[in-house]
Amino acid sequence: MHCIIPAAGKGTRMRPLTWSLPKPLIPVAGRPVLAHVIDSLLDADVDHITLITGYLGDTIVSWARKQYPRIRIDFAVQKETDGLASAVLLAEPFVEDGPLMVVLGDTLFSADLAVLRGETRNMIVASPVEDPSRFGVVVMDGDRVAELVEKPSEPVSNLAIVGVYYFSSGKKIMENCRYLKENQLRTRGEYQLTDAMQLMLKNGEPFGILDIDGWFDCGKPETLLETNRVLLEKNGSSGSPVLENSVVVAPCFFGEATVIRNSVVGPWFSCGADVHIENSVISNTIAGSGSQFRHVMLKESIIGERSVVQGTPARLNTGDDSVAEI
Repeated sequence: MHCIIPAAGKGTRMRPLTWSLPKPLIPVAGRPVLAHVIDSLLDADVDHITLITGYLGDTIVSWARKQYPRIRIDFAVQKETDGLASAVLLAEPFVEDGPLMVVLGDTLFSADLAVLRGETRNMIVASPVEDPSRFGVVVMDGDRVAELVEKPSEPVSNLAIVGVYYFSSGKKIMENCRYLKENQLRTRGEYQLTDAMQLMLKNGEPFGILDIDGWFDCGKPETLLETNRVLLEKNGSSGSPVLENSVVVAPCFFGEATVIRNSVVGPWFSCGADVHIENSVISNTIAGSGSQFRHVMLKESIIGERSVVQGTPARLNTGDDSVAEI
């Protein structure tokens, strides 16, 4: 199956980390966000991925091809951020007349995608939310999808579209995305995938709802840390750091060659490779590869690669190659 993954965003809410690292490659629970996304697609027999890139796009493509050599990966560049339907349409040259998925590159979810094999309806993953005005929503009529509305100003449904879509015909969703652009049909200034699906619905294309077990946000530092906690609790601890007079409070994820001396680490700590921790107490933190911690008490922090943190800070969000002495 073919899957389009839009991953062109700049990740401004995750700065300074995203000055040097594209948002889909930010680590959470020991792996890049995009790795979690692609791994979840394997249950649906996805063997072809088109990445829609923009900011630091070459980094994303080279990473994906290296990590998933058995999957065909091609890409298109979104030069103007004018909506999800416009982004999806960029993949049209790669789309064949078969099933197609669209999954946002920063959307982590837990769902049984194996049920999509052989599905003849179009399917949307949706979940109840408190503030539906921030999302495209699904309006149900019994067990039938009656209407799809992008960011409604008036409450019509609390069932938000999560960002995972299945189309029984890739050609048909492309036709409707193209129709929006050719007729300049925008919602809030952008070409919305929700509007393209609503056109399909009006033309008699049936849509169903796919149940979801979990939906995790990685768009802001605080929600990234929450997702890190949830995934660590779900998956348990991983990695075997070198411990010297130290205690690890599970669950944690440790990259290769992590060394911990005279410290207490965890719970909910995850790090890349070659991380060194000395005389410190650290919890609820994501640390990039090559980072170093000395004489700190740290929590609720995100630390970029090759950063050095010394002193007694309470909370930090840093980009790569930072030095903090407090």
